[in-house]
Amino acid sequence: MVREIIHDPFMLSLKSAPATKEDLSVAADLMDTLKANKETCVGMEPI
Repeated sequence: MVREIIHDPFMLSLKSAPATKEDLSVAADLMDTLKANKETCVGMEPI
């Protein structure tokens, strides 16, 4: 699922927790979002 890209400095400054197996769907969403925005996002290139 393509998600909205967060630009809020406060949200981006929050410390994250280590990823677990339960986060695999979040990783898939991230890849979808990266692919959908590859023409407009600098420094974001999925492998």
